[in-house]
Amino acid sequence: MDISAEKLKQLRLERGLSQDLLAKQSGLSLRTIQRLEQAGGGSPESLLALSASLNVSPQALRHSSVPTISHWSFAQRSVQLSALLLLLALLLALVSLASHGQFSIYLDLVSLLFLLLFVPGVTLVAAGPMGLIMSIINLSLLWQHATGSLAERRFLQQLYQLQYRLCYGSALVLSLLGLVSVFYHSPHLSTASLQGALGVLCLGWLYAACAAELLLRPVLFKLNVSIQAEQHTLAN
Repeated sequence: MDISAEKLKQLRLERGLSQDLLAKQSGLSLRTIQRLEQAGGGSPESLLALSASLNVSPQALRHSSVPTISHWSFAQRSVQLSALLLLLALLLALVSLASHGQFSIYLDLVSLLFLLLFVPGVTLVAAGPMGLIMSIINLSLLWQHATGSLAERRFLQQLYQLQYRLCYGSALVLSLLGLVSVFYHSPHLSTASLQGALGVLCLGWLYAACAAELLLRPVLFKLNVSIQAEQHTLAN
């Protein structure tokens, strides 16, 4: 836990306790007390033992604010920048196609609706209405930092991992259904129609990749970074 070295030392001195006496009262070793007063940190058990010995709340021994994790900042910005560049490249490509009258080749209403209904539908069945609502609201993590308790962030992590797989799962299901239909009608289709039908089946994978890689992967990255950082703090 994030025990403040300064607060621990101040509270100990205010109560007239030596490091050795505080160690005996809390059940911690003298070396642990010395380390905590020098560098802070500590485990949840140490925090609870010290707060009980000093007769204060655990929060009184913690830092006033959560410190920024500077060694992750570059990686976070890199992912945000990469996602932004990919999105801009996609938009520019679509604008270019639209200017030449070819925008319609990237539009397939059936594939898009299937993706938009399949992912939320399975999420609703798996995580319930609140899980679906949380997954929609917390897409704001695209431009915000991950907050909330560790349990909440782990739940969101599992939720977005499920949706990430569902995006590609929806493309797979749509492709299989489409292939069955294409093979069933293939004797009556011309070569051009057959090629067009197979091309439409690829659009499901394009929509799935856009949703998974441009929306869910950056959010998952932020959650993973936040969870790993807190677990590292708890371990120390």
